Amino acid sequence: MINIRARGEREDSSDLTSLIDVVFILLIFFILAASFAVHSIDFDLPPAKTSKALAGHVVEIRLNKDGSFLCDGIPTKKEELDERLASVIIQFKARPGQIVLMADPQAPAGEMIYLVDAVRQHGGEKLHVATSPRVEK
Repeated sequence: MINIRARGEREDSSDLTSLIDVVFILLIFFILAASFAVHSIDFDLPPAKTSKALAGHVVEIRLNKDGSFLCDGIPTKKEELDERLASVIIQFKARPGQIVLMADPQAPAGEMIYLVDAVRQHGGEKLHVATSPRVEK
């Protein structure tokens, strides 16, 4: 039997079309997966068993159940919170202190995230989250 083939064709050449298709599908997959990235704010919540009392100048910001704020016991509207935080951070440069967030367990999570973000925007490095002692049942 005589093997006749066209000039220029090689017997050992392979078709790369399927490999290119797979590479493009993987590329599309990774581009789409990257667009679903979740952005978050990191802050550590200590277990109530390890909580401790804070000493020194402490500014308390309370987040109530209805989403309203109290800054050092003074009712503060959401629109006024930025100004109040800016003045607190300026005070900390003269007299170092700490910001403590006391949130009601049923307070809206969105308001808590807003508060943490606002503190960080004004240069507040440390935000403590107040805990109550864990009650063993």
